Amino acid sequence: MHDLHDLHAAAARRDAGIAHVRRITWRAGAAGVICSAVIAIAFGHHAEAGTARHSAPGSTARPAAPGSIAVPSQPPAPVPGAGQVTSGGS
Repeated sequence: MHDLHDLHAAAARRDAGIAHVRRITWRAGAAGVICSAVIAIAFGHHAEAGTARHSAPGSTARPAAPGSIAVPSQPPAPVPGAGQVTSGGS
C-alpha cells in the first residue's frame, strides 16, 4: 500500500513539473513573438526612413521609390589587384 502511495505521489510531481515546464515554454514563446514583432517594427520604420533620397555627387542614378531597390546606371569600376585568389593556391 505504501508503494502505491509513492507511485501516485511521484506521478503527481511529474505532472506538476510537466505543467510548469509547459507554462514556461509558452511564456518564452510568447516573449519571442513579441520581441520579433518589436524588432520587425523597428527595422521596418528605419527601412522606410532610410530609402535612397540623396545621390552621390556626379552620380546619374535616380533616387529609388520607397520600398524599391536602387539600381545604379553603371556597374562599379574594377579595382586594381590580384582579382580572385584561391586559398592555398600557388
